[in-house]
Amino acid sequence: MKKLLFAFLLALVIHSTSYASDFSKYRGVWASNDAEAVITDSICMFFEKTPTGLRAFLNIPTQDIYSCTTYKDSAFVVETTTPLTLTDEVKTVNGTAAKTLRIGDKVMSKVEEITTCKPYEKSIAKSKLDIGKCLQEWRLGAKYGKDGDVFMCEVNTNRHMFVYLVNDRMIYIRAAATANNNNGTLFFQNIRMMRNDNTGEMTSYIEPDNYNIAANDLNIDNSKFNPNACVFSPDGGIYWSFISFTPDQIQLNGCGETYYIKRTDQFDEYFKYIPYEKAGL
Repeated sequence: MKKLLFAFLLALVIHSTSYASDFSKYRGVWASNDAEAVITDSICMFFEKTPTGLRAFLNIPTQDIYSCTTYKDSAFVVETTTPLTLTDEVKTVNGTAAKTLRIGDKVMSKVEEITTCKPYEKSIAKSKLDIGKCLQEWRLGAKYGKDGDVFMCEVNTNRHMFVYLVNDRMIYIRAAATANNNNGTLFFQNIRMMRNDNTGEMTSYIEPDNYNIAANDLNIDNSKFNPNACVFSPDGGIYWSFISFTPDQIQLNGCGETYYIKRTDQFDEYFKYIPYEKAGL
């Protein structure tokens, strides 16, 4: 869509602070047990657990989006807020210096790098042996938009999938770890905020072991894939199973519907493909 407006960085001796316009300095997926953030060149999506409930922020300065959704007293409140302040710090772990990211009072460690790039031609699915790679690669990127009080942002990295959607009838905000192979996608939703007026669902949770879920490799159990059903594993994983493919489209049995993953989908930001095992930190 549109390019970044400006960047304002203040360098200090041991840390620096960004006042939310060019986020590229902090690009990546960051997590702790009570917070998570995905940051691209132009997007900062941040989730945090607070004493009164879960809340999520979406900052996209180029779209004039500074949204905060809070779950409190069994209800969701959506409001416009001031820009988030991002601060990088250094902590010492076992004698080794490690960078961390602070947003508010939450300090997170990086669990995945994100490398942005120019738009590129994504791989064609030539056989079923290409399905796992194509599922990961075709989803890569970020897209966003705003129409009045309706906000939409989707960020898919090599290891995670994030959504921030707010409209009159639905709030759907989530962070999920994902892994793919030639049988389909394993989707593990570690943060979920949902208000669905059609179904009556009202959900807000963050997994207590959030950091490890975000940081560690997911273990796919191929016996769980079923092309005739969306399979829910007792550990919380959801299996979206391969149904069929063409060179430009893969069909999965998703939750209540067929998911169509398309090679030619367009994004506002593009990310470099990195094999799943190498993309983790």
